[in-house]
Amino acid sequence: MVIVALLVTMWSVFGAAVMHEYHAAHGAGYEALKPQAVVRMTDTAQADRHGDDATWTKKYITWDEYNVLGAAAQSKQIQFDYTVVASVPVRQSDSLKAITTDKTPNVSQDKTGGNLTLASFYNEPAVAANEYGTFRIVQGEELKYQDVTARDVLISQELAKSNDLKVGDEITVGNPTNAKTTYTFTVGGIYEYTDTPQGVEGDDAEFAKDNRDNVIYTTYYDFAAAGLDTTDGSGWSVPDLNIVFTLDSPQTYTRFADALKTDLPEGYAVSSPTITAYEHSLEPLDSFADSTRIMLICLWSVGGALALLLTLLEAVPRREEIGFALATGVTKSRLAWQFMVEILLQTLMGVALGLIIGGWSANPLATSLAKGHTIGMSAGILWNVAWIALLACLLCAIIAGVRVALFRTMQLTRSPYLDTRDAATTETPAADASNAQDTSDHEEQQ
Repeated sequence: MVIVALLVTMWSVFGAAVMHEYHAAHGAGYEALKPQAVVRMTDTAQADRHGDDATWTKKYITWDEYNVLGAAAQSKQIQFDYTVVASVPVRQSDSLKAITTDKTPNVSQDKTGGNLTLASFYNEPAVAANEYGTFRIVQGEELKYQDVTARDVLISQELAKSNDLKVGDEITVGNPTNAKTTYTFTVGGIYEYTDTPQGVEGDDAEFAKDNRDNVIYTTYYDFAAAGLDTTDGSGWSVPDLNIVFTLDSPQTYTRFADALKTDLPEGYAVSSPTITAYEHSLEPLDSFADSTRIMLICLWSVGGALALLLTLLEAVPRREEIGFALATGVTKSRLAWQFMVEILLQTLMGVALGLIIGGWSANPLATSLAKGHTIGMSAGILWNVAWIALLACLLCAIIAGVRVALFRTMQLTRSPYLDTRDAATTETPAADASNAQDTSDHEEQQ
């Protein structure tokens, strides 16, 4: 009984922690988001893109078009903050060669604008909306957004290895439409990606500039100081401009997306990298919660059945003990209380141990099984499990007490030989009738 109570309580604490985090993540956690919103080309429209066709840049959204979209949101009384991300392809040089594969076509950089991509962020919040995925710095430092003299860039770990570069080295890249114009930067840090958004290309990219490991990151100030933030460029020198809007809640994001629908350029849609990333992070937790829900149903069904069986096995066979106690003057209420206390001592001991072990181990165990999603443990979770477990203990104790209450006192004065005597009495009339019949038959024969 102690083992059953311990196991059921311990795993109930574990399951309750998982389910609490699941509901919190889909409730308060989601509502607390301050989502970013971006206006980007749909996958269907993007499928028509050719990396060696410079006329594609005519489909980019301009500053004027973003102004129209911003005005549409403000007309609906929607408040937002914004930041800027801009990028252009750049040419490789002797100091920096792009990563290529056997499948990468040998196309002139005059057609592609370059084998590398230079992307810029206006500030740190813009990094979270990076279309190539989030990244972390493995060597060096982050970009210095406030230092206008830095001229630092971040390059991928793969690109650094391919070119034997380290932090502090200088690299040179060329203008996408004018090979004679070059830009020199210092490698301030080396990064690696921490996630892979849907549709982002790596080694499978058709053109080297679309391989995200060939992307160089810098600040928007350095990007503009190099003259790449232009409004009168042509071909691949036209920057791919992305305004990142920050809203105060998921509900505001929904209103924002609805407000922009009628003014969106053809082939574009509003999306939220924040909400997409959050929902993606919940996938392991959702799967884990589904398994936990099934586990709890089985646990409580089997555990409850075992607890009931053990209670009956402990109380039902004790007929002689109950009869002897009642015969010696013990009242039924006193004896029922004894049976209840016996059950309570066992179940409460198991519950107490289960709460201690479950409360101590549920957090690290559940967090590891949830694949990175932290499962918290709180006093509220333990208390909820505790009072439900106490009710279950009390129910088992009541069942044991009812066993005494249902004992019939009349059994104390019943003769142990009564059943045998009744049987003998029952058989006598039948035997007499048989003998009488035999005598009658004998007389007729005579």
